[in-house]
Amino acid sequence: MSIPNYGFNYQEKQVADLPQVFPENPSCPDYQIGFCPPNPNLVHNEVINVPAVFNQVSALTEEEVKDVLENFVSQKCCYGKDPVKKLKIIEMKSSSTYQYSLETFTETRKTTYVHEPYSNQVIINNVMAPPHPWDIPASPNQMFVDQTIKIEIPNTSQIEMCKKCRGRGSYLCSCHNQRKESCFFCNGSGKNNVGHNCHHCSGNGHKTCNNCSNTGYAVCEKCAGCGRLRWFLQLLIEFKNNRDDFFSKTEFIPDEKLKKCVASTIFSDTNLRVYPVNNHSNEYINEASSSLVNQHFQKFGHNCKILSQRHEIKCIPVTDVKHLYKEKMHDFIIYGLDNKVYAPNYPQKCCCTLL
Repeated sequence: MSIPNYGFNYQEKQVADLPQVFPENPSCPDYQIGFCPPNPNLVHNEVINVPAVFNQVSALTEEEVKDVLENFVSQKCCYGKDPVKKLKIIEMKSSSTYQYSLETFTETRKTTYVHEPYSNQVIINNVMAPPHPWDIPASPNQMFVDQTIKIEIPNTSQIEMCKKCRGRGSYLCSCHNQRKESCFFCNGSGKNNVGHNCHHCSGNGHKTCNNCSNTGYAVCEKCAGCGRLRWFLQLLIEFKNNRDDFFSKTEFIPDEKLKKCVASTIFSDTNLRVYPVNNHSNEYINEASSSLVNQHFQKFGHNCKILSQRHEIKCIPVTDVKHLYKEKMHDFIIYGLDNKVYAPNYPQKCCCTLL
């Protein structure tokens, strides 16, 4: 039976071990190797505009700041407690760092030839042509989670002789039919390091060949001794969550630390396609939203099927504290709802510590 070559245009060296039949597919002559672009009718471009509503996060009091620093220092064996006991706060500046994230959940499909040993199992190929890869129904188990699905494309089975063993199911073993192999432990000498007989080979210098089990012929691992293979087209469906983040920072805190703290979600929207945020008080967030939404459409809107998008804004409360210790000005930062402390210049450290 003729099998439409969905997504393939193999070179000769690539098909050396593949089935003999590779007819052209007249309905899809421009497919790239392995990759199946979605039908333009499957790519939805409508944008749903949802007005953004933002919540607020409260600031810390001076007493809360002192408690947070005391708890932080108590967990650091190399940090002295004297600055905490003599803490004299000069200035507290409360602000917010915003995290904007955009996720685009996409689906891509490609085809590949695969095989399995053929041991006379029932093969069902009807007279109908194999369906187009994008006509085969499949859905993700969970949205916005990476996953891969493999499906056999109906009506593509083809029985071929195994080319590795030439249909025999076995081939001459690497022991060259001697049915034995040199002993690994004595290097074939039959003696150990002190001149006694090697107990692994009983002094013979060789052992029964494990590869062929003393038969001289090894079972072909490709066809599992069957001599024939069932080839078929397999559809590989990849669901992928593509995410980008942007931080609009008011104080210097490494992004890696901001990603690990607890933040308050002040805006969230999920839809087929999301509309850029344009009314946030921080203009950098509006610009980042517009830029990332456009970038994701340009990157995924043509070669992938966009199943859904979601974006959100998280607010990370930040308190910059300036305090006086031994007549010198120092500072530390409290950030996140879990009140993490960033104090790279803590005034009393007895050893080098990475925060």
